[in-house]
Amino acid sequence: MKDRRAFMLQVAREVLTGRISVQEAMEQSGVKDKRTIVSWVKQAMKEHQSGKVLELLPDSPYKQEDCTVASAEDKINALESKLAGARQRNLELLHFQQILTNKINDLEVLIDYAERTYQIDILNIKQKKTK
Repeated sequence: MKDRRAFMLQVAREVLTGRISVQEAMEQSGVKDKRTIVSWVKQAMKEHQSGKVLELLPDSPYKQEDCTVASAEDKINALESKLAGARQRNLELLHFQQILTNKINDLEVLIDYAERTYQIDILNIKQKKTK
């Protein structure tokens, strides 16, 4: 019973520290429902908040400090930084998308003008449609 509990807490701790995702935890522990993993995580959080030391498997390379508030704050700061970078990149991509859209529109206008002026089918669209 104690080994099973230690295993559950170990899996929960790995999820809490971000070492594995809930999906990976399900695969590694053979659990079919993610609610089970979530309940393990909740139990681990309760025990951590109540002052109890999380029991780990003896060969675990992880430390108690992994679940500290400072560690969580560092992770939040790192994620906020990544989010800011992703937002900046998104703005750049939207800018380039607008440039490309404008160029496509310009090309369509030029093609339409050339087709009307010289009465040719530049893109061979009319011929393909009639075949």
